[in-house]
Amino acid sequence: MFGKLIDHRQSSIKLIVCIQLSIGSICSIWLSYPAAYGAEFYGQGESPNGISNSDWVAKFWNWDYSIGMDPQTNTFTGLKENGCLIHRENSTVMLVDTSAGGVWNQNCTISRNESILIPIWTGECNAGEKDCLDQPFQELTKAARGFDLGKIKGLVKVDDIPVATLDALDYKTNVMNNITEVNTEQFNATVPNYSHVVNEKYGTFPSAAHGWFAFLKPLQPGSHTVYYQNSVEPTTLSGAGNTNTAQFTYHFKVE
Repeated sequence: MFGKLIDHRQSSIKLIVCIQLSIGSICSIWLSYPAAYGAEFYGQGESPNGISNSDWVAKFWNWDYSIGMDPQTNTFTGLKENGCLIHRENSTVMLVDTSAGGVWNQNCTISRNESILIPIWTGECNAGEKDCLDQPFQELTKAARGFDLGKIKGLVKVDDIPVATLDALDYKTNVMNNITEVNTEQFNATVPNYSHVVNEKYGTFPSAAHGWFAFLKPLQPGSHTVYYQNSVEPTTLSGAGNTNTAQFTYHFKVE
């Protein structure tokens, strides 16, 4: 009887070990699952396609400044459901700024060699704006960072799998998984008079920007979805006006 009890315990232990090993195998599969879809990101210290993060954000904002505001839809010119609003530059595809707000689906064809720049939340100030009119860089960068105050959450999914997250509160970034926080160096920005960004003066001005971005490496050929969202809630520091919610899904055919 005692011997049988020992055998039973040993069998139970073996069963538990087998279950644990099986669970471990399942966990390994799930943990590596995003990699199977090619969801790889450039890190904080890397230079995507040989260009610094600061310069990429400057390029992003120069594109963003060039987008007008459609008076009929009250949103960015060219942004429509199932359209394809992107910007291509230096083997990189830039996606729409979340400040546009709303829920959108976009359908685009891109190259297997193109990286993807995903904005989670970003602010800027140029010397033609009312709040930064003719100010030096130190004041521009302070104002740009100040525009990003608040309770900010962000999420990126590739092929329905969460691959990047952000959780920030005012000047503190608490969670930054596959997200890069960027404070730019001074750059020149051209703001046309039709821009959705309202300036006191229009033209080319010294500028600064801050923000959180995901720098996604090129995807494998085939059909993929890139989903990103944010939510911005006000805090005492940010003031009541700093709010935003956006959900974008890009359906990509990668060739």
